[in-house]
Amino acid sequence: MQKKKNQILAIFSDVNSSPQLVAILQELKNNGGTFRVILIGEIELIIAKQIKALDWDLVVIRKRGRLGSALNLLIICFQILTYQPRVLFASGQFATAIGMFSAKLLNVPLRIFIRHHSSLHHKYKMKLGIWSDKMANRMATHIIAVSALVKNILISSEGVNCRKIRLVHNGVELAKFSNSNINMRELSDKNPSTERLFHIGVISRLTEWKGVEYTAQAFVRLQKEFPNSRLHIVGAFSDSYFTVIDILSPIDQDLYTLKNEISDIPNFLRGLDAFVHVPVGPDDEAFGIVYIEALASGISCIFTRSGVLNELEDPHKYAGIVGFRNSEEIYLNLKELIQGTCASKIAVPDLWLNEFSLEVMTKRYSDVLLGEAD
Repeated sequence: MQKKKNQILAIFSDVNSSPQLVAILQELKNNGGTFRVILIGEIELIIAKQIKALDWDLVVIRKRGRLGSALNLLIICFQILTYQPRVLFASGQFATAIGMFSAKLLNVPLRIFIRHHSSLHHKYKMKLGIWSDKMANRMATHIIAVSALVKNILISSEGVNCRKIRLVHNGVELAKFSNSNINMRELSDKNPSTERLFHIGVISRLTEWKGVEYTAQAFVRLQKEFPNSRLHIVGAFSDSYFTVIDILSPIDQDLYTLKNEISDIPNFLRGLDAFVHVPVGPDDEAFGIVYIEALASGISCIFTRSGVLNELEDPHKYAGIVGFRNSEEIYLNLKELIQGTCASKIAVPDLWLNEFSLEVMTKRYSDVLLGEAD
């Protein structure tokens, strides 16, 4: 009986690497949980290799189109019938849709998924996405919201009963970031030279709502005035990639870099003088883990107030806060950083940062996934 109570079928999709998901599974295992993981993707994915290396129960099924989704549904239904989980736990939009439907169909007692996105389906009138969200919300027994913003959207915009929602922030290994750069309290004691190279970083998928093009516009202007400045963009190439390339085209390609991904984010941040993350609206970013990583690093930051940053009181004390879609303000903030004339910032309180530690996150997931079965 104890084994059945703690038996979890986890379904993941739309992910290549996720230290958070691996850490959640490890915490479940440490607390007596047993699980099988179904990964919708490819065996070459980093997360697949990590799970295999840990010798955990893993099934990989290929992601298919709309017609092929029926086959995936049958495979997952077969896995539910053979594994007989007490809990079905899903992460990723495809995994959530197919997982909640199959689990409801086969009467899995606890059906839990992570809501990673905010209001984008509504904003861009994505009918299939809206329908899929409604279906998943209705069929789930519990929904994990990654931020207070997501929780509010679920309640106010999608009519989800608040008793169904559990707020669990995303977590990071704070220790990896806490020493990766100078402390913000020390920043006011430094007088940056306008002659040395000044490195500006962005970690963001190149899609319209992330606002990377406004950073690119600011950099092109900045570069004319400060030839020592360099821009480094890291993120999956998406719908705004060619827009960003076009914006940067007037300047030499040696002055900026674009990469799909990097393996060592703390080291990347360590090499920067400023970090910019500027989503185009207050609820466009569901969470924004780069907010936490950059603040934990003590690097000079320029942000718009979106996602989890809405939960930080007086964020202007810790970072340069700019208006949405405002390349002028991004430029002015960068210029002040280069000239050393910006208003001094302080380190974000440890008490706030610690809410986003990997340890806090995994314990809360374990409480939900194992505790709800009691």
